[in-house]
Amino acid sequence: MVKKKKKVKKQRSRPSKKNRMQVSRKLKMIKKLPRLAKHHKKEKTIKKQPIKKKPVKSPTGIRGFDKMTVGGFETESINLIAGGSGSGKTIFALQYLLEGVRRGEHVLYVTFEEKKEDFYANMKKFGWDLDAAEKSGKFFFLEYTPEKVKMMLDEGGGTIESMVLKYNISRLVLDSLTSFSLMFEDELSKRQGILGLFDIIRNWNVTSLLTVQHNPSGRKDRGISPSEFEADSITLLYYIEVKSERQRFVEVLKMRGVNHSRDMHAFTIKKGINVGKVTRTKVV
Repeated sequence: MVKKKKKVKKQRSRPSKKNRMQVSRKLKMIKKLPRLAKHHKKEKTIKKQPIKKKPVKSPTGIRGFDKMTVGGFETESINLIAGGSGSGKTIFALQYLLEGVRRGEHVLYVTFEEKKEDFYANMKKFGWDLDAAEKSGKFFFLEYTPEKVKMMLDEGGGTIESMVLKYNISRLVLDSLTSFSLMFEDELSKRQGILGLFDIIRNWNVTSLLTVQHNPSGRKDRGISPSEFEADSITLLYYIEVKSERQRFVEVLKMRGVNHSRDMHAFTIKKGINVGKVTRTKVV
């Protein structure tokens, strides 16, 4: 009988310690791959936080004032220009509109008190040709009455709104808020009327200046209630006697979200308003 050969089992060579460590590291990396892929995918899905844009400014073109307010008024804001007779409220407001015309914007001046012919003639003294500005298609002048504005609050719309929408007005002046306030008999109805007017103006998305007949040196609290609480900024214009001579000063009482100048600045009116050096003259 033929004897069967016994199968000899070959002994496998044992890997070296170095090889074992390399294999172990590779296995660990393979196990980590799904977690790494998941983490990478999660990083991609994280939404970036939107960068907050700085408020866009509407420059006034008034020398020195834009520096006081870090660039002018915030766009689509409501701003009060308060001062006594002869303080320069109308000139300030008109100069702001003409700066808009210079920049290619469409602007609207609404007055309750001035006649167009007289107003245009008076402004020529400062070198402002409003007839030419009107012919350019960028400057609009509207004689209105406080009664019509009150009617606009009750019914909505009105001529002002039609012009704002039709001509894409970006700058609006209302001269003056004081005349409108006189339409109301008591403080409550006056406040409601002003709040209603402010709400309508905000819907127009314009930067507006509203003049207020108010002597800031005549009251200790210097309040312009009730409109002061709703306005985005209040600028005070003084026309006071200093050493037996009348001088003009401007002060920004408040401007939301702006680190504006807290000082009083002297200004002159020649060809418009020019704000000079800072003065710390106290107004009693």
